[in-house]
This record gives sequence, structure tokens and C-alpha cells, in this order.
Amino acid sequence: MCSVVARPNSTVFRTPALADHDARWFVERGFSEVQSLVMLRRDTGPFTSHVEAPRLSHYSWRKLASRRNDSVAGAVLRLDETAFPSPWHLTKDAFGRACRATDDHVVIVAPEPTDSLRGELGGFALVGRTAQSAYLQRLAVHPSARRHGVASRLVRDCLAWAHDGGANELFVNTEPSNEPALHLYRSLGFVTVPERLRVLEREAG
Repeated sequence: MCSVVARPNSTVFRTPALADHDARWFVERGFSEVQSLVMLRRDTGPFTSHVEAPRLSHYSWRKLASRRNDSVAGAVLRLDETAFPSPWHLTKDAFGRACRATDDHVVIVAPEPTDSLRGELGGFALVGRTAQSAYLQRLAVHPSARRHGVASRLVRDCLAWAHDGGANELFVNTEPSNEPALHLYRSLGFVTVPERLRVLEREAG
């Protein structure tokens, strides 16, 4: 369940974002909170993605990790590192585990909206679904692509994918200080869930 995170002078076990009742088990075993997150929720439908050009591309992790799509996978991981500075970005293995954490998933990729990116992605989203609930696990937009509607297009497409797959709700979390993300989600109809989530860590060994 935990990720192994290597740091310059230590290695730590890190939990995913947990509700209080799940976090308690880890706290009792020496884990400490390193991040508190706000959770938001929205009904998925009826909701369809706007038809816009250029179109967004959909990949499973198996397809994305194939040799044929090496360049796309590399661009996704580079953008993840840009959007989530150390120690919060994901390695290739950790990204794969995040994709497999739910029964079904898709990585939605937005091409560059401007010429300044020189072949890099405009953004990507990772969304997973289990039963009737879907989870926007990762959303990243290239700094040079912000204010071009990339994030809202990605979230709308996540909602449409979740709805088409039978999910009736989509959850997302972000840091309480991340005002741009909170504004984005609320502008798209998400509402805050009372319970916050917690990420915990403990040194390995």
C-alpha cells in the first residue's frame, strides 16, 4: 500500500491519501502526517466533454508503458516532475502502481496548446474508477500552458469518462492552500467533502 521514497539521507514509506479512520492504523505504527488534503466531490452526469480541437488522447498504463509510446510516457513523467516538485512527483513504477490502484483507469493527455512547449505535453490527468465512484488521482498542466483552458478540458473529460464507465461521482483532493486548483474544481461544480485526507510517512528500516 505504501510507496518507497528515496531521499538524500534516508528512505521513507509513504501512504496514499487516507481518511482519518484508515490513517489511525498507520499513526499507531509510527507514521507521522506530512500532508493534509481537502477532498471535493461532483456528480458525473449527465456530463459530456466539449468537442474541441486538438482532441485529447486516452491511454491505459499498459498502452502508455509500451515501447511504441515511450515518448508520450516520458513526456507524462517529465510533466509530473515539473508539476509536483520533489518529493511529490512519481517515478515510472509509482505511476504504474497509481494506475493499477483502481479497477479501471485512463491517462488523458492534452497536446501542447502553444508553440512554446516544443513538443512537450500541455497537460495530463489520471482518473480511476472502482464500482460507482471515480477518482481524479493526478492532474498536471505545463506552466507554459496555463490559462489556456487545458485543466478544465482535462477535468471535463475525466467526468465524461467516469460517467460513461458507470460511475456516478468523481472525487479529487488538493492541498487547502492550492487556491487555483480549488477555484478550478469549484467552478466546475465540485463541492468540498467535510472529511480531510492525510498523507503519512515513516522512515524505512
